[in-house]
Amino acid sequence: MKNRFMASSFAILLGASVLFVSFPSTNVFAENIDQEIQKKQQEISAIQEQENEMKEILKQLDTQVNQTNEKIDATKKDISKTKEEAKQLEANIKELEKRMEARLELLKKRARSIQTSGGATSYIDVLLSAESFRDFVDRAYIINTIFSADKNILQEQEADKTALEKSEADLKAKLEKVQSDLKEVEELKVQLTYQVNDKNSLLAAMKEQKNEASQQLNDLKNQKAILIEKAKEEERNRAIAESQNAEKSVVKNEGTVTAASKDNTAAKTESSTPSKPVVSHDSSAIETAISKGSYYIGRSSYGWGAMDAANGRFDCSGFVHWAYAQAGVNIGRSTSVLAGQGKKVSTSEMKRGDLIFFNTVGGRANSHVGIYLGNGTFLNSNSSHGVSVDSLSNSYWKNAFKGHVRRIVE
Repeated sequence: MKNRFMASSFAILLGASVLFVSFPSTNVFAENIDQEIQKKQQEISAIQEQENEMKEILKQLDTQVNQTNEKIDATKKDISKTKEEAKQLEANIKELEKRMEARLELLKKRARSIQTSGGATSYIDVLLSAESFRDFVDRAYIINTIFSADKNILQEQEADKTALEKSEADLKAKLEKVQSDLKEVEELKVQLTYQVNDKNSLLAAMKEQKNEASQQLNDLKNQKAILIEKAKEEERNRAIAESQNAEKSVVKNEGTVTAASKDNTAAKTESSTPSKPVVSHDSSAIETAISKGSYYIGRSSYGWGAMDAANGRFDCSGFVHWAYAQAGVNIGRSTSVLAGQGKKVSTSEMKRGDLIFFNTVGGRANSHVGIYLGNGTFLNSNSSHGVSVDSLSNSYWKNAFKGHVRRIVE
């Protein structure tokens, strides 16, 4: 009985010593936390630096947008001015037409007069009927004056006609130019608007990351404070446990901790392993995904990192992942994972249901993804319109599309 009591007491003390001797690892944990705190501070600094760079880019884009708006206003004024010039030209044209009509009428009268009086023969009769040489010279001068006047009328008529045609051509060319300039700057504004929306979306994401990292930093600091307090308690407990079989307890405890660490490491490794590319052989899944996704056209909003079907809020990869999930096809959640799934196909071979990738965020590769619908259109969730159907012929998407196409369902 005494031996059993002593054995039990020893076991209790041994168990206590196992608990006590596990505490020195707290210092290791504290050191690890210090390293995590340092990493988190570096992460926050990096995010802050990226945020500052993005703000500078947005500032430059805002300047470009303002300049573009000024160009649009100036071009519209030029168009208005040109239209006013057109009105003035119309008035000038009417005046020219009146003058030309008057000259034409005069020439008609002259022609009728010549025809009535016998034409050129009458002029000869006039000359031959002169009573003297002086009278002959006077008559010849008068006839020459008449012919000169007719010639001047015809020259003036031709000059007015040429001026009229030139004015009309110049005005038409000017109007076409200012209208072309307006179309160009308006297209530029559309591109800038897409870029501004993308940058604002990315900036919002950076702020969320920074806030999350700051919260994690505070949690780490709190954990460190708790560990420091616990370390002090461990020192006191270790002094009491030194009389026990510390060495065996340490070995046993370290073996337990090592096994647990291995299990945790294996679990983390398994959870962090990226999903494998998925290729389904059910083509009906394509139509199901497109049909489900099309429901949100005009009734959704863009949210960085969002995949909230209940509230119609998606980012680009979240939308694609959700749409195909409704068809029973499990694909990656991020553009970086999606960009490596399925099989790559050329643009000449792409068909309905393929994933197409764009370099939108600062030109970063595969930073946007959509579902190709055919005929140069695709379904996507973007920062400007939420879920929408867009065209590859649009200048913004055309410039961002570099030909990366993946087929995940066939």
